[in-house]
Amino acid sequence: MLLGAQYYRPPFPDRNYWADDMARMKDAGLNTVQHWVVWSWVEPKPGEFQFDDYDELVSLAEKNHLQLVLSTIAEIHPYWIHRVVPGSEMIDHMGRVVVSSNRCEIHNGLTPGGCFDHPGVWERMSRFLTETVTRYRGSKALAGWDAWNELRWNVQADGYVCYCPDTLKAYRSWLNDRFGGLDGLNRAWRRRYDCWSDVLPGKLPDRPYTEMMSFLHFLTWRSNRHGKARYDLMKGLDPNHPVTLHAGEPCTVMTGGGFEHTGDRGNDWDFADDCDGIGTSSFPNCWGDGEEFVPVRVESVLSAARGKRIWMSELQGGKASVGFEVYPPVLAADQQRWLYHGVSRGAEAILFWCWRNEVFGRESGGFGMIGNDGFAEERLAAMAKTGTWLKEHETLLSDYRPSPSRAGVWFSPRTYYLHWSQEGHAGKPIDALNGYMKHLIRSSIPPRVVEENHLDALQGLDVLFLPRTLVLDDSAIDAITRWTQAGGTLVCESECGAFDSVGIYRYPEDRFLAKWGIQEVGRRVPDAETIRFQMEGKEYTLPFKQWWTPLRTADGGESIFVDQPAGKGRVIVIGTYLGQACCRSHSPAFQAMLRQITGSGPVEILSPDPTAEFSVYARTGLSGDKKLIFVFNTAQTNEIRLRLQPAFAGGRELHDLLTHQVYQLKPTDTGAEGAVETNPWGLAVLVVR
Repeated sequence: MLLGAQYYRPPFPDRNYWADDMARMKDAGLNTVQHWVVWSWVEPKPGEFQFDDYDELVSLAEKNHLQLVLSTIAEIHPYWIHRVVPGSEMIDHMGRVVVSSNRCEIHNGLTPGGCFDHPGVWERMSRFLTETVTRYRGSKALAGWDAWNELRWNVQADGYVCYCPDTLKAYRSWLNDRFGGLDGLNRAWRRRYDCWSDVLPGKLPDRPYTEMMSFLHFLTWRSNRHGKARYDLMKGLDPNHPVTLHAGEPCTVMTGGGFEHTGDRGNDWDFADDCDGIGTSSFPNCWGDGEEFVPVRVESVLSAARGKRIWMSELQGGKASVGFEVYPPVLAADQQRWLYHGVSRGAEAILFWCWRNEVFGRESGGFGMIGNDGFAEERLAAMAKTGTWLKEHETLLSDYRPSPSRAGVWFSPRTYYLHWSQEGHAGKPIDALNGYMKHLIRSSIPPRVVEENHLDALQGLDVLFLPRTLVLDDSAIDAITRWTQAGGTLVCESECGAFDSVGIYRYPEDRFLAKWGIQEVGRRVPDAETIRFQMEGKEYTLPFKQWWTPLRTADGGESIFVDQPAGKGRVIVIGTYLGQACCRSHSPAFQAMLRQITGSGPVEILSPDPTAEFSVYARTGLSGDKKLIFVFNTAQTNEIRLRLQPAFAGGRELHDLLTHQVYQLKPTDTGAEGAVETNPWGLAVLVVR
């Protein structure tokens, strides 16, 4: 397992720190160092590559027995790019040539630079990638490549991009392939275009959904195609090391906004189809999400990877700094729990951003593991213990696989496109999805994210939640219907499938739920602050979002909640948005409702109350024939009572690999029960024996 920190983002840190820092990393339990290899820095003059600083850094990694991850930053373009490649500038949505500039925190090179749809830009970019991979593929320290950092390509464009001739040509070709020619496009969009040159991308939110949604879909495809091109080039040159890439956050939470379209950095599921693995950044004490969304992010990436490598490619190393704001410090115990969220879900690499505090622009004075926030020594001491532990259990962890999920949460990029096309962001469906994910995780029920174009993920699921899924295409409807009628439990929210894949509205009687006699009767202004309903004899009072859509059933009745058979399965419909309502605050009732629908996971927390605000939850997995339980504790007590389900029981003791404590298990009719304690970090790693 790679445990390391990002170090070099040229020209920082200064050379006089390098030797001492590398030795100190090793002492802190890290086994890996990561460097940014930046195109603008390496090729300051066309065709002249300068790698002297990287050569020295690679040598120091080898000397200190540190493994090496190199991030190829081809998206920071040399200052000469537009001079050498005429006409390569991006064009924004108003037809203006984009003027590139130095990026705010990297200090050297142009962004967004040239459009990679321009053949001359890709030719120059691929030459940089070729030179870099060829130079370092033989290093004995090299562990792998991060081919595209946070999937950036349009940062600081100062407008929506790209509308240049090369991108328009690619867009029209994509439409032609997708819709089967101009006649097919006219049928789908309900238009009467006469010539492809008349077909333009969507321009702004609150214009027709059709061309805007398709342009967003194209931008997703375009980023995935570019990522595959980077991967194919680098993997062809170095077949012996993994080539991964990562976004600043999983695509399930990429809302758009700030002159970015939702989905314009690609789709993790498609990246995983093409690459050796995928990763994500995560800064819990920076962007306001907090620790509870760290496992949400990792579960999303795990779902997308489908057995391939997952990396925590950038995990917060020290106190954040963004401009002149003040952020909370990074405490050792919190950071260790973040780290073990990755370990418990099979992450192959955990790389912290970064070792030293930054010195450029808005990130100055922040993010360093050894930064001067008063907690650096505590963090390093804890990391040294974890580094030793990971090495001690290397074989156990290399064979570890997280327990499979039985509860699915639907991810619809097309629903995100629809919301962006109206509002300029996809915040509503993101919160809706995360609300379900968060509360399932808090119940120790591992969720699987099911992406709408990768429907094989339905296999093995017992329950499928469709949070705020306003868009469903025919293939998804067919797959969901078959899965439900074969015995699955389907949970839908308001206006499920109210739009087709290009954004055309469906009347309630034309939606797929009508097959089971369920129709909505329109949006209603709520007359209360909560909704109430009963499910299998238990009453729930829950918050809601936005509106109510009463449901008319086959018997002529109306209700905000419907629960009825569907073939061999079951369909539950709720006429509002519970996941969105419960995303940013904790709802014990919502958590209890999900638990009633799904049943328990392999391990159930009995006490303290898992629905309390400060929670305890578990993630399980197998390493060979060994059963592992990772316990995460943010409650006010160290003693945890848990129940192992029959399929996960089979032993008499629980051995904590962190503290070496041994706890007794008591067999019961429902598996086995026992009491354990967590360490000062709020963690336990248990093996059933």
